[in-house]
Amino acid sequence: MPALSAEQTLGRLDRRDLDLKWALVGRIALISLLCAVGAAAFVMHDVAAKTKRWNTETAEAVQKQLRAQLLRIDRATDLSVRFPDWEIVTRYTLHPGQCVRFADANTDERRSSCLGADVHGPATPEWFANIYRLVFFSGSNVSVPLEHKGALRGTVEADINPDAVVGSAWSALKQVSGALAVLTAILCILVYGAISHALRPANEILTGVNRLSGGDLSYRLPSFRLRELHLISTVLNELSQSLQVAMLERSELARKLIDAQERERRALSLELHDDVAQRLTALSLLARSVQEDAKSASPAVAAECAELAAMASVAMRALRSTLACLRPPEIDDLGLRVALRELVAERAQRAGNQVNFALQIDDRLDELPSEAAVHVYRIVQEGLTNAIRHSNARNIEIILKASPRGAVADVQMTIADDGRGAPADVPQRSPAGIGLLGMRERVFALNGQIAIGTAPSQGFRLQVSFPTALIARETT
Repeated sequence: MPALSAEQTLGRLDRRDLDLKWALVGRIALISLLCAVGAAAFVMHDVAAKTKRWNTETAEAVQKQLRAQLLRIDRATDLSVRFPDWEIVTRYTLHPGQCVRFADANTDERRSSCLGADVHGPATPEWFANIYRLVFFSGSNVSVPLEHKGALRGTVEADINPDAVVGSAWSALKQVSGALAVLTAILCILVYGAISHALRPANEILTGVNRLSGGDLSYRLPSFRLRELHLISTVLNELSQSLQVAMLERSELARKLIDAQERERRALSLELHDDVAQRLTALSLLARSVQEDAKSASPAVAAECAELAAMASVAMRALRSTLACLRPPEIDDLGLRVALRELVAERAQRAGNQVNFALQIDDRLDELPSEAAVHVYRIVQEGLTNAIRHSNARNIEIILKASPRGAVADVQMTIADDGRGAPADVPQRSPAGIGLLGMRERVFALNGQIAIGTAPSQGFRLQVSFPTALIARETT
């Protein structure tokens, strides 16, 4: 049977099965997504850490300036009433939403300076603000004590409005997400192209495996540059070669066994025909001669001789039936076509003409070698037996065609009926039962292939194909 193409084989797969390229790209996209989530989390954490660092730097810088002012007051280069000199503090550039404060420990006086947040920026979603405050931003207030000569003079505090931090984190997240989305898309496209190029031989490997499973053991995969695919090709080629040798040896063994069986049948048929048949004929003639001689002298003996002659005739008919089963004489004397027509006519008569037979046979089949012709006859014989006995069929069609290729021909045989169909326990390519097993062994002997399935009429269908040589027959 012809092997399916890679596309036909893929079409038989479950639609839920992923293509290998898409499966790999999907995994890479998932890894990229996880990396993007990790990068976004890092950016969110970095924004919170940077905010804390800004407040720390601002508070420490203000503390240094106020400490420097206290030193100048000690040296009488500055007035104590000017402490704290807040104009020095306001010279520092604050970040949007940031505030710096000083609480005097002696007078409880508080000074502060703030920079408003950007209210014209993009609105931050509420869900993001809640998640960010919960996971990343627990507060950024930094408090630094101001000490001078061992005494606490006050506390410098720096803080940033949480809404400003959330807005900065949202802006950073959008920038990172956009860049990562573009990079992920580009990466997936590049990976898909690279994987498609690397796995391009996969279809050829699939075709080779399918042809191997279809019985074409002569097919060999080429060598591939990718090491893994090259190993697969090597293993499959070695397996195909081993199977080819094993199948040839099995086919040769089956051919020799079946041919030996047919030779034994033919020898036994000739022996029975030349010896037993002649003796039965002589016995029948002798009984009839004695009957004629004893009609007047002994009527009782004449009656017994008549019965003996009848028994010899019955035995002769049984012997002829046995000889026909052992070796149909029509195959050797009249050719395969006549033998098959006689077989079909005999089966039709045995079925009481309740089964319609349609036989189409190519004229070239008379040119088959004797051994191949016997195999074809036996396969058709067993196929008809199965159709009549097991399928309860009313219409049986037998088609035999030969496609010559010089001195060689490809023979296709089909036996189809409208009965109960193929048994559910008979798998494709694995016939069960003695009759089907015998047909399979004969097909192996012919170095052919056999397939069992359901016919278009929902009945049983047997298909056999095999190559064989043609022998030119001399016409008289």
